[in-house]
Amino acid sequence: WERDQEDRDKILWLGRQHAYIGKYRDAIHIYTEALKKFPDDAEFHRHRAHRYLSLRMFDYSILDSEKAVDIMLGKPDFMEPSGLAGAEKTTEYTFYTNVYYHLGLAYMLKGDLLNAKKAFDDLLAVGVNDDHIIMSCYWNYIILKRLGYEKEAKEILGYVKPDMECPVSGGYYECLKMFKGELEPEEIISNKGEDDQLSLVTTGFGVANEYKFRGNHNKYVEILKRVVSTNAWSGFGYISAEVDLKRIMG
Repeated sequence: WERDQEDRDKILWLGRQHAYIGKYRDAIHIYTEALKKFPDDAEFHRHRAHRYLSLRMFDYSILDSEKAVDIMLGKPDFMEPSGLAGAEKTTEYTFYTNVYYHLGLAYMLKGDLLNAKKAFDDLLAVGVNDDHIIMSCYWNYIILKRLGYEKEAKEILGYVKPDMECPVSGGYYECLKMFKGELEPEEIISNKGEDDQLSLVTTGFGVANEYKFRGNHNKYVEILKRVVSTNAWSGFGYISAEVDLKRIMG
């Protein structure tokens, strides 16, 4: 990038690499400067939306994701390469699925469940592999249960099949099996602890919600607190638990 600061791809990866090492504010600044040069570039909006989400700036994240949707519709989807070392063969996200995923999360975290549901429905419609199905079904199930749409929530579990290939969304897959009654909550999180914090965060929010749906409020809050006691503060399960606790406790 220092050798060619006008190269659009180098600017994009400069932002992505800053984000991968946790420098989210720097990444947002890079994308913002890039959008002055490339205002209609959906990828810069998509990646900035992700990092606004990491920093709990939900309204900004929604605006960027909606802008990315407006720009990308009518254009072909494409696989997004991973920038994380060792993850090249285990992540198979597309641009469309990433945009809808982060849009759905931002709406949910803001408390706009109907728009969140629409985004996760859109994710399911454009998904190309089991990971995408699982990501959509996990969050949509929680949303539908919170909305009181019991019939629709049960129907969503019909997408969950045995032996699905989910190298990225294995934690969500475990939770979906729990929602179906195939696993008990403690089977999922009992062996997750200090050395497996991100996994605990990912599955912990789902387990907490299962207790909520069973009417066990105390256990729901207990698991939420366990999630936010970890250091994995940028994980979506952590942010979700944080938001729930704030709504409960003020």
